[in-house]
Amino acid sequence: MTQKTLHHWHKEHNKLVSEFHKKHEIEIQRGENGNSLLAKWERYFYKKVISPLKEVK
Repeated sequence: MTQKTLHHWHKEHNKLVSEFHKKHEIEIQRGENGNSLLAKWERYFYKKVISPLKEVK
C-alpha cells in the first residue's frame, strides 16, 4: 500500500469507529445495550463517571 492509500483507509476506519462509539453511547444512555454483566457495568460507569464529567464541560 502506498502512504496515501493507507492514510485514506485509516481516515475511513477512524470515521467508522467514531460513528460506532456515538451510537453505542446513545444505546447506553437509553439502557438498550443489553442485560449482561458487562452492559450493566457500562451503564453504571456511564451514569456515575462519564455523564457527570460531560456536565462539567
